[in-house]
Amino acid sequence: MRIVPTIERRPMPGLLATLVLSLCASLGIALALASPADAYEVWVMDQSDTAKESGGFLYIYDGAQLTANPSVAKPKVTIDLGGEINTFCQEATKKAVRRPHMIFFTKDQSHAILSFLSGQVLFMDAATRKPEACLSMGKNVHAAWPSPDQKMVIAANIAEKKFIRIWTDYAAHKFGFDPEKDVLNLGAMERGEQPDTAPICPITDASGKYAFITLRGGGLFVVDVTETPMKLVATLTNVDVHPAGCGGIQVDNTLYINSGGGWPIAPLSYDVYAVDLSTLPKSVSAKLITSRDTQFADSHGMAAVGRYLWSADRAGNNIEVIDTLTNLSVNGIELAGSVSDDPAPDLLDVAPDGAYVFVGTRGPNPLTGNDKNVNNAKGSTPGIGVIKVAEGGKGGQFVGIARITNMKDGKETADTHGLGVRK
Repeated sequence: MRIVPTIERRPMPGLLATLVLSLCASLGIALALASPADAYEVWVMDQSDTAKESGGFLYIYDGAQLTANPSVAKPKVTIDLGGEINTFCQEATKKAVRRPHMIFFTKDQSHAILSFLSGQVLFMDAATRKPEACLSMGKNVHAAWPSPDQKMVIAANIAEKKFIRIWTDYAAHKFGFDPEKDVLNLGAMERGEQPDTAPICPITDASGKYAFITLRGGGLFVVDVTETPMKLVATLTNVDVHPAGCGGIQVDNTLYINSGGGWPIAPLSYDVYAVDLSTLPKSVSAKLITSRDTQFADSHGMAAVGRYLWSADRAGNNIEVIDTLTNLSVNGIELAGSVSDDPAPDLLDVAPDGAYVFVGTRGPNPLTGNDKNVNNAKGSTPGIGVIKVAEGGKGGQFVGIARITNMKDGKETADTHGLGVRK
């Protein structure tokens, strides 16, 4: 319908004013949607050396810039972990940091917890990027997970088969543990169907009471971390849960965990399990809901996207989508293609509004988690992959990669691993 204004009904200046006001209002809404309150960051770590057998990079991206055009996005902050951080940790632990591997944020987003395969856990003020404490876990620490109540961090020392509880008081900047009371010697718990109890990726349930520890040789330990000494309350065998899982997401009263490849015992492995939490502490059970063990597949990262669980297949360049209402596999997002011929998707995290998922993509010379006989973790484009979410989480489109690089003697050494979204 065409409307022609008349002088008597609506003078032209009034019409223009109305249009201008309408446009301003629309812009106001758009600006409000992109307000600083909605801003977020994506943090990613490069495991490659930046000093002699030490260091690494921490890159921090603006979320809006990263999603607008991943291929040209540049980090707003770059921290060479071989510099101030290394000096700080050397003074505290008498050892240089190397292989920054995992990163998690406290529930209130105030602190980042970085773990180094050289054995340190670093507590960093997330706003100022300044280190507050650096603790030694011994020969190695693979992952350090903050409990939701922010009272502790639980850490996995693979090399010495130890599970460690770190007490945390972020307001007072106090962090520490008692070697006598806060360390579980998992090696002493090995038996027939739990032949290798080296802890891989420990996480807690939503209450923070129970820690779930995946084991290199397969199986699962459930530990009550609120008791002193910590108490092993339930176990599963390597028949129940296959080796070396590193992924965990709780949805309602179900915890989803996986098994993964990259170890001599399981160069390739891909299983996802639903763990029923309702029977704890008396018992625990795990149901296998999807498996690709007969394929060139390696399960590593997980994320909850709407009602769906996204499970990364690092070797297969695919993300499997599982409906948590039915525990059925409902889709697969293929990643190899025009964006990257071999992205090797690793750890996942989700934008606060659920519109995008970010995934670490591995390098051509993977430094961790790779079995050279199968190259399960070898990729061609190290960086952060950006996936636009579709259908409320049931699907997605791989839109681009923000590449990172660390060239040495003509060789690309960059290798992404730890990744997290800071809201």
